[in-house]
Amino acid sequence: MSKRIWQHPEIPAGETTVAWRSAGQLEDTPAFRDWLDREFPQGAAEMADEGEAETSRRSFLKLMGASTALAGFGMAACRRPEAYIVPYTKAPEWVIPGKATYYASSMPRANGATPLVVTTFEGRPTKLAPNNLHPDAAGMDVFAQASVLDLYATSRSRQILKSGKTATRAELDAAIATLAADKSAKIGFLFGADESPTRTRLTKELVAKFSAAKFYQYEALTGESTKALGDGVKLVADFSKAERILSLDCDFAGVDPQGPVTPFFSARKPEGKDYEAKPDAARMNRLYAVESAYSLTGGMADHRLRVAPSQVFLIAGQVARELGVALAKGVDVTTDPKHLAWVKAMAADLKANSGKCAVLVGARQPAAVHHLALAINLALGNIGEGKPLAALQAESKGLGNLATLKADIDSGAVETLVLLTPANPIYDAPADFKFAETFAKLKTSIHLSDRADATAHASSWHIPAAHYLESWSDTCGVSGAYGVVQPMILPLYQNCVSELELLLALISDSGKLLNGEGEKAAPSPAYDAVRMTFAALGGEGDAAWKKLLRDGFLAGSNYPTTKVTLAKSAEADVTTLNIELGKAGLANKDALQVIFATDSSVYDGRWIDNGWLQESPDPISKLTWDNAALIAPATAKELGIYDQVIEIENSRALSSPDGEGENRKSPIIELTVNGQMLEIPVLVSFGQAENTIVIPLGYGQGIDKEDELKREPINQSCVGLVGVNRGFNVYPLRISTTPYYAIGAKVGLTDKRYSVALTQEHNAMYGRALAREISTQTDELKGSFDEQLADVAKQGNDSHAPPNVYLYKPQTSATWHPDKDGKAQTFLSDTLHQWGMSIDLSSCMGCSACLVACQAENNIPIVGKEQVARGREMHWIRMDRYFATQKDNTFDAENPELIPQPVACVHCESAPCETVCPVNATIHTEDGLNAMAYNRCIGTRYCANNCPYKARRFNYFDYNKRNPLIAHNLYHGPFGEKSVGEAKHLQRNPNVTVRMRGVMEKCTYCVQRLKDSVIRQKRGQKQEVLASGKPSIDMKVEDSTLRIPVDSVKTACQEACPAAAITFGNLLDKEKSVVGRSKAIERNYDLLNYIGTRPRTSYLARVKNPNPDMPDAPFIGKATIHMA
Repeated sequence: MSKRIWQHPEIPAGETTVAWRSAGQLEDTPAFRDWLDREFPQGAAEMADEGEAETSRRSFLKLMGASTALAGFGMAACRRPEAYIVPYTKAPEWVIPGKATYYASSMPRANGATPLVVTTFEGRPTKLAPNNLHPDAAGMDVFAQASVLDLYATSRSRQILKSGKTATRAELDAAIATLAADKSAKIGFLFGADESPTRTRLTKELVAKFSAAKFYQYEALTGESTKALGDGVKLVADFSKAERILSLDCDFAGVDPQGPVTPFFSARKPEGKDYEAKPDAARMNRLYAVESAYSLTGGMADHRLRVAPSQVFLIAGQVARELGVALAKGVDVTTDPKHLAWVKAMAADLKANSGKCAVLVGARQPAAVHHLALAINLALGNIGEGKPLAALQAESKGLGNLATLKADIDSGAVETLVLLTPANPIYDAPADFKFAETFAKLKTSIHLSDRADATAHASSWHIPAAHYLESWSDTCGVSGAYGVVQPMILPLYQNCVSELELLLALISDSGKLLNGEGEKAAPSPAYDAVRMTFAALGGEGDAAWKKLLRDGFLAGSNYPTTKVTLAKSAEADVTTLNIELGKAGLANKDALQVIFATDSSVYDGRWIDNGWLQESPDPISKLTWDNAALIAPATAKELGIYDQVIEIENSRALSSPDGEGENRKSPIIELTVNGQMLEIPVLVSFGQAENTIVIPLGYGQGIDKEDELKREPINQSCVGLVGVNRGFNVYPLRISTTPYYAIGAKVGLTDKRYSVALTQEHNAMYGRALAREISTQTDELKGSFDEQLADVAKQGNDSHAPPNVYLYKPQTSATWHPDKDGKAQTFLSDTLHQWGMSIDLSSCMGCSACLVACQAENNIPIVGKEQVARGREMHWIRMDRYFATQKDNTFDAENPELIPQPVACVHCESAPCETVCPVNATIHTEDGLNAMAYNRCIGTRYCANNCPYKARRFNYFDYNKRNPLIAHNLYHGPFGEKSVGEAKHLQRNPNVTVRMRGVMEKCTYCVQRLKDSVIRQKRGQKQEVLASGKPSIDMKVEDSTLRIPVDSVKTACQEACPAAAITFGNLLDKEKSVVGRSKAIERNYDLLNYIGTRPRTSYLARVKNPNPDMPDAPFIGKATIHMA
């Protein structure tokens, strides 16, 4: 019995595009072929002793007979777990089991609050969605999506600590009361970078009470834009007005936001935001990116220049020089001829679009680069009303930084410190500050956090912080819109206190700390404080307050605009940095440059204990559960580690014949920089500048005896099961003068190796033209933009594959499939709803917000690093990441293009999985879904074997029942430690089945949302009948009234996407719906169309908009992905 082999045509010999997901595929190794051919992850293989890969007929009959005889034993071991439903003793009238209640709120963030709509079931917050009514609405990133999990995290701080040991609430109350009574106390307050009008107001009251009070602000990854703009001034981008954008190491689409990004992605679509117009290249914006390593923004760029981090300053200076900016005289001239040609053509394009372009600088760039960018924007007239950039004036608070705090502690000006920042300064402060030594000089330190981290254990007092979903507070969005933070639930743990509640206790005369409901079920004192602030903003009365709670924000409360000019220190800062970089020289193998990067999973380390984020693959490296040093292939070879890396790159997790072999291991290097040495694994990173090393921050916060490398246990109590033994601590390499990059690093080789869990080749698909790309510029071979559009559906094998012949009546309709000969049949079981989806690769950036949103909505379990390494991750939607380059690229052959492609179940109308299931567990519904009946599934995995998209996931263990984060716990079976009863089960969506061991699962198009919308539509019709007063027999109900309104239901992935790349809806609405219009345009194509599965999910080809005058223009927009 052999697996079904799809006969994919060979790649034409004359093909000029080379594309790959990893070095293993690039080298086309036998190991990669083995992974490509395999349907199941490691450990799934059977009958390895047969001597051949395929099963003999004798073995098949033998095993089938044995399986029949043992069916009774097997089913007994896989019985459905018992559970009991406990009803309310007295239910609130507005709470209906299984029906969601929605509230508007905000998530405080350093770069502006994220406006939210919180989904709750029976008072439990379970899912977060963007508040699209908010003026700063722009979808949601992975951090906001995953923050709901922190509410229920088992690692969350619950106990009050006194000098690292458990203390009582009475002891804490006495300490707070004593401090509140001492008005002469030398007290300091350390805040985060988020904005809270109520907190700002309370600081004034603190000053009035404590005459010696001082205030500071610290976050580990804030930049130096304040030096260029001034205190409280923010430069916010309006991408709807920016036709040309230059990013100077600014990942504005990812971890370095500059304003709502959805308008940027709308301008990546030549048909317009909702596909309502004919494609027009003039409608698209153009993005230039200068960076050292690939970022989400760099992956979207039409033109990308890779340079060492120190050279970003030189490129900025060269741009300023081309535009006649006087400040550029303090910058050395770039000597690289390719860089000069690139900058010259780009600067000319910016100048031609003066007043319609924006130059953005990343947070990790020094102040001199911010000065240069501001000078360029001012020269081009990009700042002001109706311009792409707005200078907004927030309230100037005059807060000190960590350096001034250190000086004040050393001098004795601060003896008591209240830490309210989400940062962890004992762990993440610059190494040269030796902040732990300074911190020990304090007489009293009070730390408020939801994690008992290193700073908590070093403090006199640690107070568990209430989650923002448990608290009353307020925020400001990126443009200053006032937003409310309202609690969805009372604090899960009685010791939890919010930031405002602690400040109010210190302000009060009694010093009494009240949290949660307060006394006698009264609201938290923070509630009254927020109402007072809102009233001062003009929100008088209950009606205005209720509107604020309903909408989540106060309309018209944005920051006022202001004028900006160059700072007095601009010229000196530019000259000084130019001299310093000149002395350091260019990066080389003996003096590497290191970039300390914001991590896409744990940010600065604050989300180290969030399992959803840890298991979400890095958008570029595809690494999970760890950090690693990323290095360019040429540099790795020059340093002598290239051969080792390639050897590992070609090794799959399936290296052992028995399927349970070693995990992938990467070589460990010794990195020496700023006088410190760190051992860390290394990975090859394509598209990265030579002689640079990129290392994400935030890992290595706690080590225990289970550590793979047997490192000395440290800070075991500072992290939970998710965060322990995760990665390597890079913060000791940072110093305050250059906190985001270092010059002069050296690398040494070791013979050590470290297991890494990479997903870059998991579920790799056969097929050609998987991800497709075209260009707005005319190409000699591919023709004009219009001709390229017309040929999108003909790329790859679709250009010459014969039409599929169906032996049975096709489950399809001429409504949305081409009907060239007029013979297509309309075969619809449901004439009201036929669901479909399209994904626009032109706007998808690969951020994985859809992945985390799907996990939250559909109760997808965390499986742990070991299972991910074996290819057993359970995500229903995966983010394939491809690199592609032209063989004849003479500008920069080592700078490939990057294209992400989300892939989930595509809901085939002729689904291969449905025909092979022996128990009819996978079926086709009347409204066009490929559905799973979990209670029928017996785990044969025939469906996964027959799925060409590799979109199905199998539960090898009871991940939802037993804790996969305890070493080897899953393999203990019923004797393993269970997860049931922990707080995290409260996050689960009650309308989605929690799957068990032995069950297959996959994307369902959020069927629970579809059914709910249909039921609500029918219920609405019933209400109309009752309201009319007529007998129901006299009422006529038509199909049009039972069909849900156009575009009124969204899947979780579509709802979260900040790029609006996913559209979903009823295909029977045709051109009335966004999805109907998207499927009608020429960019639309079906993945693996020539196989004949007729998928309901289709893709729109990516469009690049290159500048024809750029030296790299001939190599842009040709990255259609061909695979062997």
